[in-house]
Amino acid sequence: MSDVLIDNKDFYNFELKFLNFITFITKASFVLFIIGIFQNKIDYISKFNFVIKVILALFLIYRFNSYRKEKIRFSELDRKVCYSAGIYIITISFFDLINNYIDTIRNQIILPITKPITEPITDWFKLFLKNPN
Repeated sequence: MSDVLIDNKDFYNFELKFLNFITFITKASFVLFIIGIFQNKIDYISKFNFVIKVILALFLIYRFNSYRKEKIRFSELDRKVCYSAGIYIITISFFDLINNYIDTIRNQIILPITKPITEPITDWFKLFLKNPN
């Protein structure tokens, strides 16, 4: 029996691209959150984390289940998914602690530096959302 996730090269390449895309989106949103561009904290991040946790869990359950008859060939995708899963588990586990730490750093160091840059952008977005025409 072949492994659908690994042996189908088109699907395998899609999985690698999807994982790289999600990793980029996560890193970019985390940096924008630290800087202060994203002011809405918990709601969007918790929904995003839920979706990522479910996708990672389903992949890991399928790929590394104990009922597999043949030996697993550990691929580059497996390495990246396991690493990403570890990072997400640590990040989600310590999210409250990280959130408090980010608030302290943001309020004392980052916001005084970035406020002249971010304030006109957020004002423009608020104005645009009130009157999109």
